[in-house]
Order: sequence, then structure tokens, then C-alpha cells
Amino acid sequence: MTLIIGIKCRDGIVMGSDGAATLGTMGQMTIVQPVKKLEIISNSIILGVSGPIGIGQIFKGVIKDLWDKNQFHDKKESYEAMEFLRDSLWKHVNPEFQNASVAKNAIGNIAVVSVLCSALIAIPISKKICLFQFNQQCSPEEATDNLPFVSIGSGQNIADPFLAFQRRIFWPNNLPSLEEGIFSVFWTLEHAIRTHPGGVSDPKQIITIKKENSNYKIHEFQPNELQEHLGFINDVEKYLSDYTLKFKEDTNSEEKIPSP
Repeated sequence: MTLIIGIKCRDGIVMGSDGAATLGTMGQMTIVQPVKKLEIISNSIILGVSGPIGIGQIFKGVIKDLWDKNQFHDKKESYEAMEFLRDSLWKHVNPEFQNASVAKNAIGNIAVVSVLCSALIAIPISKKICLFQFNQQCSPEEATDNLPFVSIGSGQNIADPFLAFQRRIFWPNNLPSLEEGIFSVFWTLEHAIRTHPGGVSDPKQIITIKKENSNYKIHEFQPNELQEHLGFINDVEKYLSDYTLKFKEDTNSEEKIPSP
């Protein structure tokens, strides 16, 4: 069970994830272990994968190899990078689907389910930082100014509506700042952990990437750096709670006014 979130901001990208890895076999969960789901690659790329741990390890190796060999230098547009990554990753996912189709005859649909994965990648392309999503067949999609947030994993059905709510309230017409993005990712993870029926849990992991001069700076937040955001959440939720109480008091007062 996983929740990985990415938000395109005015001054960079913020990505976050929960910290629970669910282990199991034949569709039966055995244990949950704390784990970091976001990987920093070559001090330049952030990768998060929802799905089998082994496929995530392959993705990391493939992307690192491509980056270290400077295979992205001729990709001037983001769509070129998406196509290149799609083809590079699919070469490793396709055999898993082929093997699963054979195993399906023996163990049923769980064989196919066990190879499904998706990924979020924050990567510099042609002097800008892009946020790409790749679904189970490695089809790509880029986060844009019109749709700047994305989430993957079992917690997506909780995260997407909450992210849409925050966007409508806090940054309806512009991209958020990096600080706003960090708060939004943290709040969404906290909301999902409190709400999800199981498998999404602490510790949270949040990493940002931004451009500084001609270089890219990646920062992984330590738990003590995120504590202030928990305080912000408590303040916002208390404000909403107090507003609701005031609304009820005003309504009750109006009901007590006798009609002429």
C-alpha cells in the first residue's frame, strides 16, 4: 500500500510519500515495514514507484544509467524525454507482463496484479524541472500549470480529492510556491494516513528539487523540519472547527428570534 504525491510549483517540484512497505505473497499480506519510497538519483532526479519493490529497483538503475551517460542532453522538449523514458522503462516492464500472462494460467489474476506499477519522476530537462507520471503500461503524463498535482498508489482515491480541494482554496489561479507545495503534500499525507483503511502510514518523506543559478538543488526534509507543518495543519483545522461552531451559534440565535 502506497501513496506518492508530486506537485509542480512556481520555483521547483515537491514530492512526498508515506513510509509503509507491505510485504506478501500470492496476494496475501504478511508484514508492513517502514521504508523510504522516494529515491534521489545522481543528486539530480527524484523517483517514486508504487508497486513491486523489484521493479522500482530496476527503474532506479535504468534512470541512473541513462542520466549518468548523459542520454537526456539532446532532449529539448519534455515530450521527447517522456517518450525516451517510456521506451526505456517498458523494455523492463513488458517481460514482467509476459511472464505474468503465463503464470496466470496457474495462479489466476493475482499474477498480473502483482506486476502492476506506476512511477513519479522529477527530472531536469532542457533547463527546466519536469514532473512526469508513468502508469502501469509506462504511458507518460506531465504535470502542467493547469493540472499541477498528481498522486499514485492505493491512497490516490483519498489524495486526489483532497489535493483538488486545497488547490481550489489556496492556489486556484497560479502554481503554488515551493513552501505552499510542501505544506499541501504534508497535509495530504497526514489526511490520508488518518483516513486510509490500512497500509498508508508514517513516517512521511518529503523531497524538493529547485533550480539555483545553473544548478539543481535537492533537499530531503528531516522529521524535525516538518513539525511546523503539523502545527499549521492544527491551526487550519481549529479555524474551520471554530467557524463551524460560530455558524451553529448564529443559526441557533436566528431560530430563537420570534417571528412578528
